[in-house]
Amino acid sequence: MAKEPKVKEPIPYTKQQFLASKSFTPQQKDVLNAVLEDGKPYTREEVTHMVEEFAKRTVE
Repeated sequence: MAKEPKVKEPIPYTKQQFLASKSFTPQQKDVLNAVLEDGKPYTREEVTHMVEEFAKRTVE
């Protein structure tokens, strides 16, 4: 029997792990510090989307 390929589940990280990451610029980390909740897990895809949406918003 052939095994089905395993689908990798996204790995969740905490706010502090994202803030310590070298994957984001200091400006992006400022956004993350403002929009992420302490103790709540987030996937990299979720966080990247949040940063992109924050950058697109307009100031009134």
